[in-house]
Amino acid sequence: MAQLDWAKIQRRLKELGFAPGPVDGIRGAKTIAAIRAFQKKYRLVADGIVGNKTYRALFGKSPASAQSVMTAAHLVAIAYQLDPRKETDGDTRLDREFGLHVTKRCTVKGVEAYMLNNETLLIPGSNSLADYLRFNLRIWALGTRRLTFREEAKKQKVDKRTKLGFSRTIWHQGFLRHANKIHHWVGKNPRDWPKVIVGHSLGAAAAQILSKTWAAPAIGFAAPRPRKSHGKIALDGLSLSICRDDDIVCYLPSSFHRTGQSMTLRHASPKSGLNHDMDAYIDALNNRKPGLGIPQIWDP
Repeated sequence: MAQLDWAKIQRRLKELGFAPGPVDGIRGAKTIAAIRAFQKKYRLVADGIVGNKTYRALFGKSPASAQSVMTAAHLVAIAYQLDPRKETDGDTRLDREFGLHVTKRCTVKGVEAYMLNNETLLIPGSNSLADYLRFNLRIWALGTRRLTFREEAKKQKVDKRTKLGFSRTIWHQGFLRHANKIHHWVGKNPRDWPKVIVGHSLGAAAAQILSKTWAAPAIGFAAPRPRKSHGKIALDGLSLSICRDDDIVCYLPSSFHRTGQSMTLRHASPKSGLNHDMDAYIDALNNRKPGLGIPQIWDP
């Protein structure tokens, strides 16, 4: 979590009828007690920690959640040069170009994800055919028990509409399984949850699910469709999917839907090919047709 303005939080708690003690900018016992009381009232985990969900409940947005779309594109492109078990040239690029470094690397089989020191979670897409078969093609989990977040949500005294992706909807089973593995890797401590999520391809599908899981803004490039049912679900407005009009992957599975806001990216000079990798998306962002409405900053 970014540095919090405790005086601002104390003033907001007072406005809402809670008693944080004097507005002195200090996270003291009275302030913690007021936060817990607020969390109980709004059916959040009453741990006294002002994480993304509590901050959003207080102010309507996550702390320091704004993210440059172009920066997000370059970061997730660099993620393909990172390695789960060692430093690479990608780590050098992160430091040289953005002053960032990886604080945690996912070593779960078939899953790549990287947490940065600014609390951005990067989720690249499939790096092998095996990963593609394991997740992208596992739409219904036929012959096995269907995975949901319902069981885990029932065990927790929180709002079941938001926790762990629970939303009374039908998810693409492979995408959900992938997101679930990342969720377990990050852990249950709110202090470890990302402030922003950026994904590409398979990672963009996971970003849509995990955005509402952690109440964190997300940007997904070349985003496939992870949800069978249509219509709005809790917190789906936090997710932005950017899809090239000539990238067929974005329109699969054909009977499924994306969550949150989805925007079409059109290159000013259309090019042949699949146009699915991040180089193609960065090229299109730099040379896009005017009037598409794609924001420079994503700050839902």
